[in-house]
Amino acid sequence: MDPIMNAFLLLTTALIAQPADSVRFQLSKDNGARVVAQLLADQAAKLPAGKLTQTQGESVLTVNLLDDETKKPGPAMLGKYDRDGNDLSFSPRFAFIGGQTYRATLQRDGKPVTINYVMPLPAAKPPLKVLKVYPTTDVLPANHLKFYIYFDRPIRGGMELFKLIQLVDDKGNVIADPWLLDEIWDADNNCLIIYIHPGRIKWGVELRQLLGPVLFEKRNYSLVVKGELSDPEGNKIGKDYIKKFKTTPEDRVRIDVSQWKIAYPKAVGRDPVTVTFPKSIDHRSLDRFLSVTDDKGQPIDGAITIGPEEKTWQFTPTKAWQARTYRLDAEDVLEDVAGNTPKVPFDHDKNSPKLRAQNLRWPFQLQ
Repeated sequence: MDPIMNAFLLLTTALIAQPADSVRFQLSKDNGARVVAQLLADQAAKLPAGKLTQTQGESVLTVNLLDDETKKPGPAMLGKYDRDGNDLSFSPRFAFIGGQTYRATLQRDGKPVTINYVMPLPAAKPPLKVLKVYPTTDVLPANHLKFYIYFDRPIRGGMELFKLIQLVDDKGNVIADPWLLDEIWDADNNCLIIYIHPGRIKWGVELRQLLGPVLFEKRNYSLVVKGELSDPEGNKIGKDYIKKFKTTPEDRVRIDVSQWKIAYPKAVGRDPVTVTFPKSIDHRSLDRFLSVTDDKGQPIDGAITIGPEEKTWQFTPTKAWQARTYRLDAEDVLEDVAGNTPKVPFDHDKNSPKLRAQNLRWPFQLQ
């Protein structure tokens, strides 16, 4: 056996033979860890309760990463110290790494109590997956505004994302600088909302004049999520995810709600309200900005179903309709896939004549 390794094992055994239960590494459900030390009563009394400074914490407890080869401790790790009664906990600023060895040293009763700990490797996970991309349609206007990319788990963020998600033309050329470099995630942290830079969409903007539009009409493109994209633990997609689409002329008019086809339930019961659109509507908008209320404007509980290509919206009530008046409501911030709303087009000239307001409430009565 290697002499250094043999000495290290003997040292570890000797260290653990001390009252190491006064210092322990505590794993959490998310594969993280912290160090918890049990202080003597008089020792605890000398420290403030709650959060401690790095200096206060290190006067009692230090945690070090051991070098893989020499097994010598590096500098004391930075992190958060917290005292609760006689327990002092340390959470590292950067998470402990699986497979690495760490040493915690507690100054207790004038003597150091030390324990070495090898952080377990995280359980192997299947490859990261792209679950769905919105819009689901494969036909988009050349001034399309944004994509929603849903993953099966949170992924590793940062500016590298904008290099690993690409727009590619029909000749295989990667389009340069298409994205607004603003990393936007949903509340669950598993849906990336990525915008084509508005400066390359709007007419008269310097960026469009310099670089041109990102997409041209009547051409074929691919949205490519590169296989190198990974979750925080390094699990990659492995294979490029590709969404192909073709473009139509730019859509630069506001949503015309008079073109919507609305089918109301014919009687009491639980038949749905269905709205059919002449073009694709942003799916998040359909979830948030189209609703059914009673005649006083109070929302009705129910389930929303969005149809293929986001061209239909259906609302089924939780409880049966009653013989009364209801109302279908749309908000004027509802968007189509080019960012146009019922109020104004996305590329709206503020100096242009004001558009007439559209009716966005449709009452219906059941007998």
